[in-house]
Amino acid sequence: MYQVNIRTFSPEGNLQGVTKRLDAIQSLGANVIYLMPIYPLGEVRSVNSPYCIKDYSLVNEEFGTLDDLRTLVEEAHNRDMAVILDWVANHTSFDNVWVEEHRSWYMQDSGGNIINPPRQNWRDVAQLDFSNQEMRLEMIETMKDWVLKANVDGFRCDYSDGPPYDFWKQAIDTLRAIPNRKLLLMSEGRRSDHFKAGFDYNFGFSFILI
Repeated sequence: MYQVNIRTFSPEGNLQGVTKRLDAIQSLGANVIYLMPIYPLGEVRSVNSPYCIKDYSLVNEEFGTLDDLRTLVEEAHNRDMAVILDWVANHTSFDNVWVEEHRSWYMQDSGGNIINPPRQNWRDVAQLDFSNQEMRLEMIETMKDWVLKANVDGFRCDYSDGPPYDFWKQAIDTLRAIPNRKLLLMSEGRRSDHFKAGFDYNFGFSFILI
């Protein structure tokens, strides 16, 4: 598996630049390309992090278009390689399209202010409320839509220890039910219940040596 930071991976800094270097990635022995977040980024309280998502449903114009992503996936498939997207389920930017239309989808303090993720020092992002079933269904539908519209092969799920087990089980069951798809689902987390939820892989944090 080869992780791609689209901004820095090529002189172009976009999806077309990744497509041009597919042969180089393949020559290293990788058969899965994991793209860091491709979505538009938030601007409110922003630190320009790719994990501060403004809209789950769009490709960031900085990186190109949906057609550019489709071409990248098609060219990877022509080389018997898979492409997975980075999915940030736990939180969004403070100017995400959901904030204005669905404020109840976020955790709030006693004054009604949307809060940052608890026990983290992530001041640029807003914590989603996984007790809200409408939010969960919308997120799962959007994940499913990427599989269908871009033909991607799965997701690397950021901070998967944040959302609860039953959300991941619901999401993965839905994704696995898409006909004629064999998806790769990777959890960036430490919990053992990620495998029970249906993830194929879990990050081996305890094996990292510094």
